[in-house]
Amino acid sequence: MSYRPVGRMIRYLTRKGRADLKKEQIFENKEERDSEQQGSMDKRLDELYGEGGASAAAEAPKKKGKKNGSSGRKRAGTILLGALGIVLALLIVGAGYLVWILNRPQDLFVEATSTATEEPAKETMEPAFDLSGFATVAPEPTESALTTENEPDMTEEPIQTPLATAVSTVAPSATPTAVPTTEPTAEPTAEPVKDNIVNIMLLGIDAFENGTTTSGTEPHTDVMMVVAVNFDKDTVDLITLPRDIFTTAPGLHGFYKLNGVFNAGGGMKDMESGFALTCRAAEIWLGGISIPYYYAVDFKAVVDVVNAIGGIDYDVDQPFTAYRLAGNATTSGKHYDKGMHHLDGNAVLQYLRIRHAAGGLDSDRTARQRRMMVAIFNKLKTEGKLSQIPALINAASSGIYTNTTLSQTAALANYAMTKIDADQIRTRSIYGDLWYQHYFKYIFVDQQNRVDIIKEVYGIDAEPIGLNTPQYENWIHDIGFLAMKHVRQPEKVFKEIEKLKEQGKTFTDAQIAAYAACYQAYTNLDEAFRVDSERLQKAYVDPTMTEAQIKAMEKEIKTELKALNAEVKKTTLALRDGCGIHLKLEWEVGTRWFVDQDINEVIVAFG
Repeated sequence: MSYRPVGRMIRYLTRKGRADLKKEQIFENKEERDSEQQGSMDKRLDELYGEGGASAAAEAPKKKGKKNGSSGRKRAGTILLGALGIVLALLIVGAGYLVWILNRPQDLFVEATSTATEEPAKETMEPAFDLSGFATVAPEPTESALTTENEPDMTEEPIQTPLATAVSTVAPSATPTAVPTTEPTAEPTAEPVKDNIVNIMLLGIDAFENGTTTSGTEPHTDVMMVVAVNFDKDTVDLITLPRDIFTTAPGLHGFYKLNGVFNAGGGMKDMESGFALTCRAAEIWLGGISIPYYYAVDFKAVVDVVNAIGGIDYDVDQPFTAYRLAGNATTSGKHYDKGMHHLDGNAVLQYLRIRHAAGGLDSDRTARQRRMMVAIFNKLKTEGKLSQIPALINAASSGIYTNTTLSQTAALANYAMTKIDADQIRTRSIYGDLWYQHYFKYIFVDQQNRVDIIKEVYGIDAEPIGLNTPQYENWIHDIGFLAMKHVRQPEKVFKEIEKLKEQGKTFTDAQIAAYAACYQAYTNLDEAFRVDSERLQKAYVDPTMTEAQIKAMEKEIKTELKALNAEVKKTTLALRDGCGIHLKLEWEVGTRWFVDQDINEVIVAFG
């Protein structure tokens, strides 16, 4: 329930009562008019035929009309009183509801849980044929396949292998398995979150009003901050997530920076989906704790909102120039030295965006963002303006996006006004080291810092994330991408075969046998890649594992995947050529892996 339905009901009933009254008045006036006309007719009859010339039947309508007029007035009054009674009742209910939500705002929200909704695992393609007549035996690696010095030939020439030979390793069919996921194994504990906490994601989009950006080709969510509101302890934690975290996008294959997950989910073309996917990805970094809500702003909204509160007095920690934003460019602006200044909306925006000065670290910028958030809160609190937050949101004509309701926003504003002071807001950052690897700068988080923050804020024990390590990024680039590439090629052939089946083509037993061999090789590689990826993720953050043990594991996995890659390539080419499918397949991973949709399902221009 929200304010809007109550207001709409009140307005509807008021309008309805007025309409009914108007109808009765019209009816009453009509009866009076008819009565007057009847009286005139009686007078005329008396003149023509003498006194009493009007028939008795003519008197009936006159009496009836008077009765109906009186009845109409009574009905109008009854309806009006009834409508007013309903309105009064709704006002009482609405007032009670308002008191309730202002005193128990937590009831309007879903509490954070330690078992965030998991994206379904991407499944293998269902086989196009009934493979129950085939059994499978995982192919034994040949001596040549195990030779690590010589990589398998990755040319596109078809392998001239008879179809009968191509299925020589195939025996009973395997049940389709889930396509291996490269998503980090955050392993949220079953232990519930200790307190009544609501998580809200704050997102800042590097975008102008027209959807363009200051850098790159598409806007990203360059500011990501989780607001954890603890209704039991009356505290708020602001947890910053670095934009350059090396991560995955739940439900998609591939690797992204955290600020690019918004684009993978839909970006400026489908912002709602982009925000939702960003929240799902951020949940990984909170140990699987859910983030159901978000508020997002672009450049213009920041300027408009700060201007709406009259700017802010702020102690600037470093000199900067507040360049003016114009379209998708900047113009000259006012310069601010270090010290206390009154900042308008544009100055606040430019101050928050400083990164290349004073060390150029993103951690410096996120620290300024958290301090500014607290400063703005303190201004609104001391001036008694927190209750005006819904109006401030409306002050920004565009550029503010949320999946919360007006009731929820109002309840949060009132809660902050009555329960939270600036010293009850704690600021935290999941930080890490910035590495330049394979064309991009990534943040690999400090695992202990992340685990500690989750314990302190939510009271649960989280596991380290092995995917977010330089070792795993190196392995996935050098070995894993090639396996991912080999998984995608048979899928392309399978899709072509499905199209041919839909067109009515029949397949020979030899072609179906070749399909079974290829499908089995495909699922073998899928499963091995998933298992091996998870083994390495755990090993890279296991303090008991020695470097020698990890190297031995990497070598073993490389040998295994190399053999499975070779089998997939052999059986896929045999199936393609045996079915007469003209389709170019790509087996190599280029240097620009990030624009290869066999690797990254959605192409994102990394920022």
